[in-house]
Amino acid sequence: MTESIKKFLSEYYSIGKDAKLLLTSSSIWNISFGIYAVIWQLYLKSAGYGGLEIGTYSLVQSISMTLLIIPCGFIADRVKRRGLLVLGGFLGVISTLIILLSVSMTSLLISALIGGISWAISGPSWNALFAETVEESGMEAGYGLGAFLGNICFATGNILGWIPEFLVSKVGLTYFNAYRIFLYVPIAAQLLSNIPLILVKERFEPTSRELRFRAGKVALKFIITNALVGLGAGFSIQLFGYYLSMKFNVESGPIGTLYALSNILGAPAYLASAPLSSAIGTVKGVIIPQLISIPLLALIPFSPSFNLAAALYIPRTLLMNMSNPLIQALMMKLTPEEERGSVSSLSQMAWNLPNAISNRIGGFLMDYVSLDLPVFITSALYTIYVVTFYILFKGEEMTQK
Repeated sequence: MTESIKKFLSEYYSIGKDAKLLLTSSSIWNISFGIYAVIWQLYLKSAGYGGLEIGTYSLVQSISMTLLIIPCGFIADRVKRRGLLVLGGFLGVISTLIILLSVSMTSLLISALIGGISWAISGPSWNALFAETVEESGMEAGYGLGAFLGNICFATGNILGWIPEFLVSKVGLTYFNAYRIFLYVPIAAQLLSNIPLILVKERFEPTSRELRFRAGKVALKFIITNALVGLGAGFSIQLFGYYLSMKFNVESGPIGTLYALSNILGAPAYLASAPLSSAIGTVKGVIIPQLISIPLLALIPFSPSFNLAAALYIPRTLLMNMSNPLIQALMMKLTPEEERGSVSSLSQMAWNLPNAISNRIGGFLMDYVSLDLPVFITSALYTIYVVTFYILFKGEEMTQK
């Protein structure tokens, strides 16, 4: 048994020092984001906003990110990436501070705008820098370990969602004030995450500042698939905290616990992604778990209780997300090192723009048409996405072999 475990984990032993520093930084950041993911929608709900306004926040954030992510990706291929990550993290702190100081609609829109800029700068830079640090040890293993640690730390942040519940029940604060006070914790964690990041020794040296792009065919395939999955996710997945709160009358404690459990139970699946890829191939390793997850999502609206909905949500999330490291590794393997930031930005933009539009539509549908309808739309779009991914990438896997 021990030998089997050692063999299973052997691919993860060779991760280098710089990769470990990046993983430490991202782990601290994931604790921060785990808190934020549970709290921010409920914070706006307690301030009197509904699904339409929350969807509008996401729309503005996504549009600002979309407008800048392509130039930010090209910049990440032409300058050192570590400095861009520090800048992006600082802007994320500013974005959160704004909604703590004021919850006027103007402040929310400014916060969303700056938050989108933060994501645009950070996303392509981190993906390209991390790919560089794990290229020798194996990208599937590197991204799998990163997702595993990210899930554990994200879950840690999720479970801290009980603290506002304690502040309400024991201290006597309103939910609005409890959420507002507690959101200073992720700000502190975001600042702390910069310390290991500064210690990373970046190997990448930009060789040219010319505007040329050779990975167009690869980028187009990821643009198509990311657009489909982003469109589907926007209708309901980004609004799931709000959805569960409205459907079952629960707040941050139960929702945070659900998110935490789904991340803790799902974390080992990320470690299985590299061995799964070796056993059945990367493409099948992506589509089979995701295909199984779709019926579980479609059954959630029929759940008579929060507990039953949670019992469906957890395996759905595990199966849908466990393939993410394989997708990231496949994208980086198919892309030349000097164009990884650009391809990352294009694929992220493709996810983000339709996601922003469908997020607002999903919020509107939940408030004014049917709370459950967006979940069914997501299920249908995910099915189309899985079929499309297989058609586009089955040939790439054969080429890699």
